[in-house]
Amino acid sequence: MLLKKSIILLLILSTSLLSQKIGVWKNYTNMDDVTNISTTQDGFWIATTGGAGYFRNSSNEFEFFLTNSEGLSSQNVTASNTDSQNRLWLGMQNGMIDIYNANDKSTLPIKDIFESPNSSKKITEILIVDSIAYVTTEFGLSLINSNNLVFISTTAKFNDFPSKTVVNSVNVDGKIYVSTAIGVAIQKDGATNLIAPESWDTYRTGIDIAANTIYATIKYNNQLIAATDKGLFNFNGTTWNNYAYDSPVYDINVKDNKLFVLLKNSLHSYDGITDIEIYSTTEKNLRKFEITKDATFLIASNMGTVKIKDSNSETLLPNGPINNSFESLAVDKNGALWAGTGKDVFGEGFMKFEKGFWTNYNTNTMPELPNNNYHNVSADDYQVYLSNWGSGLTIEDDGVFSYLNAGNSELVGIPEDANYVVIMNAQRDSNGDLWFFNHASSDGKPIIQLTKENTWYHYHFPFTPITVHNYMINGVIDEYNTKWFNVVGRGVYYLNEQNTPADESDDIWGHLTTSSGLNSNVVNTLAVDKRGELWIGTTSGMNILANTASPSSLITSVFSLRQQSISAIAVDPLNNKWVGTYQGLFVMSPDGTQLIAQYDVNNSPLSSNSITSLAIDKKTGIVYIGTSFGLSTLTTYSVEPKQEFGKIKTYPNPFKIGIHKNITIDGLVKNSTIKILSISGKLIKEFETEGGRITFWDGKDESGKFVASGIYLLVAFDTEADKITTSKFAVIR
Repeated sequence: MLLKKSIILLLILSTSLLSQKIGVWKNYTNMDDVTNISTTQDGFWIATTGGAGYFRNSSNEFEFFLTNSEGLSSQNVTASNTDSQNRLWLGMQNGMIDIYNANDKSTLPIKDIFESPNSSKKITEILIVDSIAYVTTEFGLSLINSNNLVFISTTAKFNDFPSKTVVNSVNVDGKIYVSTAIGVAIQKDGATNLIAPESWDTYRTGIDIAANTIYATIKYNNQLIAATDKGLFNFNGTTWNNYAYDSPVYDINVKDNKLFVLLKNSLHSYDGITDIEIYSTTEKNLRKFEITKDATFLIASNMGTVKIKDSNSETLLPNGPINNSFESLAVDKNGALWAGTGKDVFGEGFMKFEKGFWTNYNTNTMPELPNNNYHNVSADDYQVYLSNWGSGLTIEDDGVFSYLNAGNSELVGIPEDANYVVIMNAQRDSNGDLWFFNHASSDGKPIIQLTKENTWYHYHFPFTPITVHNYMINGVIDEYNTKWFNVVGRGVYYLNEQNTPADESDDIWGHLTTSSGLNSNVVNTLAVDKRGELWIGTTSGMNILANTASPSSLITSVFSLRQQSISAIAVDPLNNKWVGTYQGLFVMSPDGTQLIAQYDVNNSPLSSNSITSLAIDKKTGIVYIGTSFGLSTLTTYSVEPKQEFGKIKTYPNPFKIGIHKNITIDGLVKNSTIKILSISGKLIKEFETEGGRITFWDGKDESGKFVASGIYLLVAFDTEADKITTSKFAVIR
């Protein structure tokens, strides 16, 4: 059974599930931080720290995004350009170059720079001229034939410049002009061996040029102009002189005999005499810009793309997450995903992802929020609970938000400030009472209960006090209504108030440490599975307490995770465990004895190996994976079974053997048995399902042979055979 489950999880299947495909990855990243812009006939590409996106002018919106899940080698894109074949070239922070062909949606990686022995490999610019791609990096200049993708040369030393000087950009205008961190290198007349240092004339900053770094060069009015951190300089063939401005100029361009100049917060035109400001901002950091054929300016900034047309400006932002930090994830009763962004100064609000659309909540979009420090989220069949670092709890209920804090409730703040309330998590027990797990309450009562009757109870912690240094991290509630929570460096604690909140005398408290069987006292995360077992993720692997009714009973260790630092745990409808670590994602069998699958950046489109949070939509089988570099999703067959049989869906129908890998059977109750019958009633195949709503059949009979073409009947029934349904489908061999 486990072997079959392993095979199914690892296969990339071609069947549909609620408009999704099982085994298919999708990444979501923030693409507001734009590093470069590349124009096309009908729009433009943005290169960002979260991937690439395409803006179509005719629709006036971003229509397509490229991340690891679309084949990119990396999502941190630092340079871009388009070639004569309309292919998009993307250069990465790590030295990879990806060439994306929009016609067939294929991506071709170039690994030469990435695999070079250089320690710094960032691609800083890609310039394509006459079928040659000029690629500047943090160690030199590479020329690549853009037709056959063969490297022509790589220059790592320009004359007397030190080897492997950081190159910021390149300009080709009769000769090659290279802008570096320490000066300008110009190809000598007639020089063809670009690898040879003597093929270059060099001009150093601080000696020849009164600046510290050169960002770009361009020809204007038969002069060579350099953009530097000290303004513009022009070159008369012998010396460099200040031309204009005395502040950093990051990019320059020429159109219609006008020089356009990009400063940190403004765009100007300059003709040698008159300076005209075209655009200015106090919020954005401007980086590079392009001018389209119709004289539209497109500026890459850290807060989107600034589009300027006929003196009118607008900022274009793709719909996406507010940042790439997914501190916590939860799926609500309606199937929407909620995410916390960070604690304290790192928080940027919280996010909601529903039906392919992101809604970002912060003090700008929702001024009534106390602040943006939302670090943890949880959800149940009642509400969504958004934990705030300093201002208590925000509760969402079908679009209506309410707030609990020190001023309007009995929540208690930290010892240093009774009004500074940090709730690590909020969960409801089986009675419907809401429980709060308090970071470090000043009254020494970190566990708080709010009953359905709106009565508050506070539970005194009978151990060494929890402080802001040894604080609570998280809390979960098991089937016995025992509250389990971890404290920094001190293992796991538990409380069961015996359903008598007014009587403290029968409260049961306990403490689990390494002496109890934990691998480590540094516990990062907790989860209760469908059997009621407590899974304990530590910095030294995973532990399982099988009998939570007897906390002093045997604690076991998961062998496959023994060397992993566990960062997140999620339980799917089949009771498999999805385990996040700092080395990728692991999928464990229900009892933890089998490793079903393992995903990392090398064998999957996972955004990052550093997993920060996990959540599973039990109705669709989508696993949400929060990482340090965006959100990844994987659609699985682990879907919550139906309570009663309805109409069984089989697809594809007809099932074509040799073309389709499996036929999907959708609409099952828990632990269904499937019988495949011929139209005459002969038994062809019988098998048990894994327990979820979906299972598969490979088209083979009991002897392992593919069946003949024809119409087949399907009979599904539960373990007691009191629930039964039928269906039929066609097979073409």
